[in-house]
Amino acid sequence: MSKLAKASIVIGALLLSQAFYMDAKAILAQLLIAHSWTTADKQSSAPKPWPWADTRAIAKLEVPALGKTLFVMQDASGESLAFGPGHLPASAAPGGEGHVIVSGHRDSHFEFLQDLQVGQIVSIEDYGANQKRYQVVSSHILDTDTETLSVTERDQLTLITCYPFQALIPGGPLRFIVTAIAI
Repeated sequence: MSKLAKASIVIGALLLSQAFYMDAKAILAQLLIAHSWTTADKQSSAPKPWPWADTRAIAKLEVPALGKTLFVMQDASGESLAFGPGHLPASAAPGGEGHVIVSGHRDSHFEFLQDLQVGQIVSIEDYGANQKRYQVVSSHILDTDTETLSVTERDQLTLITCYPFQALIPGGPLRFIVTAIAI
């Protein structure tokens, strides 16, 4: 076997391990967050899921029809989104009244958005056990180069991820938007 072939195999193995590492980190983080959410004494805010964490969960998001339960992080920074979907702090608080906006990565936590159908139920519960149910009314693709997300006073939940799903190049201007209204 030539040196070039050996080097190609090593580089390929390294790239694959990086991909598996990112998925494993996302899955493990949600397990640790779930454990901290369910085992801690109910305080004013959820505890940190691990001692050195710089973020914490503020809500639990569930989609029963798809068997999905995710913990929503306190903000939508890049660091937080590595561990779960993130709440946009400028929007209404999860579990409360108003327009709640949550974003997540298309290739991990919010990959399921492509399977979410009009009429399905999404619930969100804050740390104080205040639960709100929403019904999906639409999904569409938004081009952030030419359009903006309309923020409303209506009692609704908006879920956002990059688009297209399974894209090889990260980022881009397209966003997949799911809108659900409170029921």
